[in-house]
Amino acid sequence: MLDAIQTTRRRMLLGLAAASTAAATGASSGGHTATLEDPQLLELGDALPSALKDFKDAETRVKQIEETWGAQWPVPDSEIIRYGSGCKTHRDILGRGVEMPWGKSGVTRVHDLGTPEHFEKSAVWNWKEYERCMGLKSKRGSRGAKLWAERDEAAIEPARAYWSEVERITKASGIEAARKAEDAALETLKKLVGEIILYREQTITGLIIKAQALQAWGEVPTAFQQINSESPNWGDAIASTVIRQTQGDA
Repeated sequence: MLDAIQTTRRRMLLGLAAASTAAATGASSGGHTATLEDPQLLELGDALPSALKDFKDAETRVKQIEETWGAQWPVPDSEIIRYGSGCKTHRDILGRGVEMPWGKSGVTRVHDLGTPEHFEKSAVWNWKEYERCMGLKSKRGSRGAKLWAERDEAAIEPARAYWSEVERITKASGIEAARKAEDAALETLKKLVGEIILYREQTITGLIIKAQALQAWGEVPTAFQQINSESPNWGDAIASTVIRQTQGDA
């Protein structure tokens, strides 16, 4: 999808050059009335700088929080690494998965971490399993059930300490509100860019506004650009704009 965006930008640049030449040639011939650009498209174009600034400010706020609070994010004890119902993926302050060693091979992966509630529930289950096994003549399985019950109980407090610290930093840093503001600003910018690119322009001025919109979208992180499902539609719209303005079909 990113390749499609880059192709669209190249088309836009070529289109601007061709349209500029066509406009200059047409102007030199004289004897015609200039077409004015649609006021609504002009208004949309005027709103671009503010929308981009709002996103940039929100993005900067998130980065500042990460720099200030990210280093304070707790590191979980390896004993609370656990998979199953009630466990959560190990993430950093921005919600990205954190890789930790996996076994003794040197390989790393993103683990799940058990919560206090998970370990409490698991301990109860394993103690009941231990009692059941102890009631058997062979007592088979009792040793393993007892071992897991003891491990579960030992992990409750480390898990409580870890998740309590995660909650404390999350609240104190304001990261959740900051990320919501960033998402909202990004969505506003994306909607505005889309409206501009899909708008039926009348003149080369409209083509320039569309180029500015595409340039503004190019300033958002690549990851956001890659997941933009509107990119194919934008590319088609830009291609149509270039054809209209270079051939004088506006």
